Amino acid sequence: MVTSSGFEVCVPAKKSTTFREKRQKFQPLHTIPIYPGVRKFYYQVNLTQNQGFGRCNLAVYWKRKYRGKQEPSPWYLATNLSDVSTTVKIYKQRFGIEAMFRDCKTGDYNLEGSQPSLDRLVRIILLIALSWLNRQIKQCFASSIILVNCVQQYSATLVIS
Repeated sequence: MVTSSGFEVCVPAKKSTTFREKRQKFQPLHTIPIYPGVRKFYYQVNLTQNQGFGRCNLAVYWKRKYRGKQEPSPWYLATNLSDVSTTVKIYKQRFGIEAMFRDCKTGDYNLEGSQPSLDRLVRIILLIALSWLNRQIKQCFASSIILVNCVQQYSATLVIS
């Protein structure tokens, strides 16, 4: 991967893809010992046995079980980033972006089907942006209310103790 380009690269790899650390044998990604809630990071690995690919970093992340939901398998992410936390954070952002594009193209906004004029398209995009901003503010506000409630409960237990 080219790191001098100024781009942050984070690309998923299939579990059957082979990798090797320095002076080791190639092995499939799925042989990496990992379980839910664990993150691993490998520096400067060869990610495939095919010629022409340079070294890259490899982040392996398996989301922990949350509210009874468990991801079926870990993420294997080829990257030029230097740590697992940043890599996972950037890769997670992709899901929100993909959902927004799906909504814009075929979902509630149906931009592909409506074929609006340029003026109407600008207005629709503005509404989409405002809708997204509204949702972000609500999530932030909800998080701050939860935090305030936790602090109040903690303070109350300190006073009682």
